[in-house]
Amino acid sequence: MPFAAARYAQVSPWESYAARRGKLATDNLRQMLMRKLKGEMGIHAQTLLCAVGALAGFAAQNAALEQGEILARRRDLVAPRSLLLFTTPKGRRHLFGSWVNAPLLAGYGHAAPLQRFLTEAGERAGMEPSDAPDFKALEARLSTGVTASGFGVLKAPRGHAPAAQPGELLKALWPQARRIITAPLPLQFPHEPPLSEAHWPALLSSLAGRLVSTTSDKLNPRIGMMLVMESAIIASRLDPDSVDPGRWNVAPARGGLSITRGEQQRLANA
Repeated sequence: MPFAAARYAQVSPWESYAARRGKLATDNLRQMLMRKLKGEMGIHAQTLLCAVGALAGFAAQNAALEQGEILARRRDLVAPRSLLLFTTPKGRRHLFGSWVNAPLLAGYGHAAPLQRFLTEAGERAGMEPSDAPDFKALEARLSTGVTASGFGVLKAPRGHAPAAQPGELLKALWPQARRIITAPLPLQFPHEPPLSEAHWPALLSSLAGRLVSTTSDKLNPRIGMMLVMESAIIASRLDPDSVDPGRWNVAPARGGLSITRGEQQRLANA
């Protein structure tokens, strides 16, 4: 179903059919981030949270593209502004729309959005509800800024800048993150189906919430929440080909966008 629905029944929608796979992927993603981002001084909390936010945001884009691919030939089912492609005068491409935003802010189907995981992490850290960040205002600012030449540069509070920008972290980490999410189960595990791309954002959002909680002794959870969400929104709008070349073919088409998987296009041309 489209991402228009904002209700969800459970935090981990894959548990009904791939509980072991989901837990294993989450644990392996956490270990990968700790290993990749550990420096001589340990783990830089701000960089860690920006990295997991960027992964969650790009996972949201992949979920939206999967939805768009399914409905690409049924334009009557695609709501206006659900998935949009914007090209700057300098030729940079960005994706945005309600389907991209839903896994981050609104929720869709029965999957909780990133916003919910972050809010719950803040509550666990003792943050008052009145102190929660205004994610809607953040999304509005970034949506307006997508046309600007400096889009993609995270505006971190003074003293809290990550070691790299969300796009740079994403390009370095996404290939391995995707391999972890799609990896086959070890032989000793009973068979479970692969995780749906629609569930990738919730998987990474749950990990983001855990990391905001575990870093709250070093970093104000409100700042951590903002770093995660801003990185996620930035990553969700990047040109998919700039991060995962050839996986998705996205182009303007009559009445909307043409969306196909790269492997399907190669088979069609063979």
